[in-house]
Amino acid sequence: MARYADRLWEIDCLRGFAVLLMLLYHFLYDLDFFKLVDIQLGSGLILYAGRFSALLFILISGAALSISHSRALSKESAGNGAENFSKYLKRGIKLYLMGLLLTGITWIFLPEEYIVFGILHFFGVSAVLVYPFLRYGKENLFFSIFFGLLGLYLRNMTFGFSSLLWLGFTPENFRTLDYFPVLPWFGVLLAGVFLGNLLYSEGKRQFEIPYTGKNPLIRLSSRVGQHSLFIYFIHQPLFLGFLFLSGLLNLNMPL
Repeated sequence: MARYADRLWEIDCLRGFAVLLMLLYHFLYDLDFFKLVDIQLGSGLILYAGRFSALLFILISGAALSISHSRALSKESAGNGAENFSKYLKRGIKLYLMGLLLTGITWIFLPEEYIVFGILHFFGVSAVLVYPFLRYGKENLFFSIFFGLLGLYLRNMTFGFSSLLWLGFTPENFRTLDYFPVLPWFGVLLAGVFLGNLLYSEGKRQFEIPYTGKNPLIRLSSRVGQHSLFIYFIHQPLFLGFLFLSGLLNLNMPL
C-alpha cells in the first residue's frame, strides 16, 4: 500500500487516460469542424469515445474530491488544520473564471457556437455544490441516480427561457461547442464521490494493486493526469496553432 501522503497513481492514470481520449476526440472534432476531414462524430465509436472520456473524467474527479476530503478530515482530527467550505468556494470560483475566459474566447472566434456552460463552468459550480454531499457515504449512490435520471429526463426537452441553462433546462435552438449542465453530470460526480468513499475509505486504498509505474504508457498517462486542468485549458489553442502552422488551416478559409 502506498504511503498515506502519496498521490494515488491509479487515480492519476485513469484521469490521464480520460484526458488523452478527450484530446483525440477534440482533435478529430476540429478536423471535421473546419472541413479538413469528413468524420462522422454524431454516431459510432468516436461519439462513444468522446462521451466515455467525459464520464470517466468527471467520475474520477468525484473520487478525488472524496479522497481529498477524507484526508483533510483526518488531518483536522489530528489538529493539523481544518476542513472548511472556503477551500471549495475558492476552487469553484477559479474554475468558473477559467470557464468564463473560454466563453469569451469562443464568443470572439465562434460566435454562433460559443461555450456558455462547458465542463470548466460545470466543475466550478459543482466544486461548491458538492461540499454538503462529501459527508455522506452510501447515500451518494441514491443522490447520483436521482440527479442522473432527472438530467436524462430533461435532456430531450427544450424550454423558452435560458436562465436555467446551467442546470440542464436547454433553451430552444441552443447551439454550443461544449455543454455540461449540472443535470445529469452532477450525478456522475456524486457517483465518483460514492466510489471514492467506498474504495478509499479515510483517504487510503482499500484494495491491493500492483505498481506499474515503470511502464512508459502508465507513466505518460499518470503525468497527464497530474496536469489535467492545465492541459485541458491550453489544448485547443495548441491544436489550432498546429493546424495554422502546418498550413492545413488559414484565416481565409470559409467555415
